[in-house]
This record gives sequence, structure tokens and C-alpha cells, in this order.
Amino acid sequence: MSALETRSLGFQAIPQQVLDLSDVGATCLGVLKQTINCEEAVADLGQRQYHGSLESITVTDTVCVFSCKTALTTARGRIEEACTETPDALPMTTVLSFIDSIISGWDETCLKDKTSGEYCNYIIDELDEYDELEDIPKTDLCSYCYGAKLSLMQKSEYSAYDEYYAAMLEEPPVYNGSKPESCVSGKIIVTKEGDSCDSVAIANSISGATLYYINENLPNCTSIKAGLELCLPLPCTTHIITANDDFIQLAVDSSVWYTDLIAWNLMLDSLCSNFCEGGPFWGHVICIGPPGGDFEDGGSGGSTKPGNIDTGREGGSGNGYSEDIVDTPAGEIGEGTTKNCGVYVQAQEGIGCAKTIVMANPSTPMDLFLQVNPSLETAAKCDSNLNPGMWYCLTPHYSWDYAQPSRRGHTVHGRLG
Repeated sequence: MSALETRSLGFQAIPQQVLDLSDVGATCLGVLKQTINCEEAVADLGQRQYHGSLESITVTDTVCVFSCKTALTTARGRIEEACTETPDALPMTTVLSFIDSIISGWDETCLKDKTSGEYCNYIIDELDEYDELEDIPKTDLCSYCYGAKLSLMQKSEYSAYDEYYAAMLEEPPVYNGSKPESCVSGKIIVTKEGDSCDSVAIANSISGATLYYINENLPNCTSIKAGLELCLPLPCTTHIITANDDFIQLAVDSSVWYTDLIAWNLMLDSLCSNFCEGGPFWGHVICIGPPGGDFEDGGSGGSTKPGNIDTGREGGSGNGYSEDIVDTPAGEIGEGTTKNCGVYVQAQEGIGCAKTIVMANPSTPMDLFLQVNPSLETAAKCDSNLNPGMWYCLTPHYSWDYAQPSRRGHTVHGRLG
């Protein structure tokens, strides 16, 4: 059991000694210094480790009070909004990584059985122990708590999830659905015998890290079952990781920021600590260029020349702005959304603001996306205000907030899925 002990109430999302070394903006710093109303011990749940039972039910009840989860998610929303202009607490360490890792650990620690209401960690503790994975009874492996806990770990880039836990998650019937609920690229393949995340990624020029992240029905990257339906992420220029690779040098050699590599490969954590360590369990193929996408021409014919936006879109500048203005797409546009826009994107069910931007054009800053689409309000409210089926401006013209100039481009609209 963990040696976690309850202490006083309240802690900062980022330790003061880290903030003393940080160069974040004043607004961001003010929010990061605010107290999160949870037991101080909750801050320790951000460590990358298997989060098992605490030393007693009493301690667990204190840590897992629902108001703490509310405080954590509220703090995350405030941090995301306040730190848009200075997202890094330290080089290669985002401010959000601190709070996200704590939330991930809290979820693992506080998971309860849906029938009995007991903490899953204590239920798992009561099961018999075995030396070999194959000796564990299927009734144990396929129980709700085993499957739910491993599924939580699988979804988090901050957990201790690896090939050992992936093998445990391979069979549970509650989590073995064959088809992803939504697919941003609109491309779904059916796996065959012998497939792995690497082989699928190489064959389709995609990130194996993102392939694993977006497919919850994919428990094991090294030996994928035949017959699984997998959603493919958007294609990109790929690189196969070798033991001698250095993450920062790879970014330099690829003429991109290291933060771009993190954004384009969704299983990479904010410290890139799982880049090479023993070979990532999700494979060795990553994007070193921005993910592309299927974009629809509105019917004007358009130009065949490549654009200069760094995501391969037409008529862009590489900084989130467009040099062209296109016709508005057919359909409903977000209230107040600028019509001085070079690329529109259509919101999809189950896809939030951050993923919408990352999948379509990672160079568009969140604050710019919010400015040109005022109906989305703030970063904290963006996901809930995003209406599926509605169009929003993704890459605005430099003069987006002025009277609309004459159009120089043609129709470029994107639909994520």
C-alpha cells in the first residue's frame, strides 16, 4: 500500500520551488499560486507510479472526497485559461502537466466498483496473487475493477501503464468493443493477424503514439488481434525512433518546436520521458510533421499550388493566420465567428476544442481560436460551447477583426471526421 499520509488542507498545483524557477506570466503565476482545496496529500498523486490502496479507508475517504475532484478540474480550467501565453512552467514541462498528472492519479486511487460502491483498489487487493500473468483467473482479469482501472491507466499519458498492464487489459469483455465511437480522420481499418502499432503506422504514414491514444479498444501494440476496427489518426511525415535518438535534437533536425512533437503524438508526455525509455510500449513511429486531414473544396475549383501554412493547408502563414479569405461554408457558423477566415473547421461530436485544433492545425493558438470564435468564450468553457455540426474559423486572416477585404483565395473547409 502507498505510504501516503493526509496532511493539511490545500496545495498549489505547482510547487513553489518550481515556480521560483519559472518564467510564466503574471496572470498565469497568480492562478498557479491559488490554493486547491484538497488534502495536501493529493498533490503526491501526480507521481508516475501504480496508484494502489492507501493505508486505510479513512485516509482514502479523505483524499477521495468529491469536492476535491471538483476543485482539481476547476483549477485546471483556470490554469489553462490564464496560462495560454506562457504554457511552459519549465523547458519541456507544461503548466498543465502538473495538474493533469494529479487528476490522473486521483482517478486511479478513487475509482469505485459500480455495483458495490467499494474502492476498486481494495477489491483488487483482496484477490489472490500470482507469479505469472497467465495464471490469473479470467474472472479476476475480466472483473469491472480490473478493467476499469487499467482502462483509466491506458488513457493517461502520466500513468505507469506499460506492456505488462496492456497484456492484462487484452481480454476484459467490458472494454473490448471493436469500433471506436468517433473517428476524426474518417478512416477506419480492420486489423489482420500479425499487425502491430508499428506496422499499421508505417503502412499508413501515421503516428503510432496517436493511434494507440485514440483507440480505447487497442490494449496491446505489439500483438494486435485480427478483426479489430481501428480509427486512423491524420497522416503525417513520420520518423522511426531509434535507441540513439535525442528528443530535442530530433525536433531541431525536423525544423519544429519540441512542443509540436508532443502535440502531434498524443501518447508523448509533457516531459518526453516516455520517448525512448526501453522502447515505448505504443511503438516507435511518430509524427515529425503536422498531421494532415481530408479537406473539402467548396466547389470553386481552387488552386493546385501548395499553401505555406505549416500544416499543409492552403494559403497560411504557419503562425495560425491565413493570407487568404475564403467563402463561408454551407451550414451554420458559430455566432460572432469572423468571416475573414482562410480555413473553417466543422465541430464533431465528442471532439473538444484542443483536439479539434491539434488534429486540424496545431499552429493555431488557443487564444486566437477563441478570439475569432467569440461564442466559445473561454478555454475553460470552450468544449461545452462547441456545437457539433457548426462551423468555426480555424485560421483567420490577419485582418479578421476589420471590415472584410476582397477575397484572394478559394474555398477551404475542413471537417474532422
